[in-house]
Amino acid sequence: MGLYTDKPQTDIPLRELCRTILRISGIPDFSALQFCDDSGGGLRRYNVYRVTANGQAYVLKSSERREVDVYLNFLSKHSFRTPKFYGSTFYDHRHWILIEYIPGPDLRDFTDELAYAAAGSVTAIMNAYWESDEPDGRFELYWERINKRAECLAGEPEIRRAYNRFLERQQTCPRTLCSGDFLQFNAINRGGEVCIIDWAFAGIMPYSLDIARMIAHGTEDRRVFPFYMTDRHREIYVREVYRQLAQKPGWERYLQDIRLAVLNEYVEFIEWELNHPGEERDRVFDYYYTQALALASELNR
Repeated sequence: MGLYTDKPQTDIPLRELCRTILRISGIPDFSALQFCDDSGGGLRRYNVYRVTANGQAYVLKSSERREVDVYLNFLSKHSFRTPKFYGSTFYDHRHWILIEYIPGPDLRDFTDELAYAAAGSVTAIMNAYWESDEPDGRFELYWERINKRAECLAGEPEIRRAYNRFLERQQTCPRTLCSGDFLQFNAINRGGEVCIIDWAFAGIMPYSLDIARMIAHGTEDRRVFPFYMTDRHREIYVREVYRQLAQKPGWERYLQDIRLAVLNEYVEFIEWELNHPGEERDRVFDYYYTQALALASELNR
């Protein structure tokens, strides 16, 4: 089934949270559905809800302060293709945000048209915050995480050599506002426009991350990852982002930045198994390990 909605199984006062954020005295007409996912072999119920309050649909989600700040300090200042932000509140040691509900399918079935639209959406954000000096602290968290990830490659000299080049480039790569998780299920096709909907991992980071994450996991074989994408789609997306960038690195530098960031994506998906060598390795591991080794060999030449 994949991602779907179901009757909420929670004691969280969803109606009251919405009333508080919207700053209204009451919501006589209220309903809620909880987002769930069973595509990974088990059922996950997210602390994310589609709520309807007085006839209007919203998304109410539990998040971190970082996502609140991204909406307040970055997204709300422009007319990006992102959800409208209605506000936030604090309940049970968590931040809760209320944002626009955007209907439509996600990007699991990529097309040429979606490649152009996705490039336009992400590049508009990149251009607005290119080389931003906003002190949001996100790069420092990212830098710590990728250096920790590198430890899993102790027994993989070919991949580690290329990954060291990735780490070196992250210190000098131009930075901008990135969603940090620009995967196909974190974007919605709204009448031909691509709306980026999840900003929980966002911040000022190397520009290549949102380009690489979108193209690294799409395949023509859904047994690996449930995102359909062809090489043609990847090429359109990569070239269109470059065309629309207001400040461009050189073309070869740009392609190399993306290759390095794609390597990081591959390593992320083999990190756990490499750190737990006694565990069984499945088809997904085999795919990403093969991709990582081939890309590393190319980068090391």
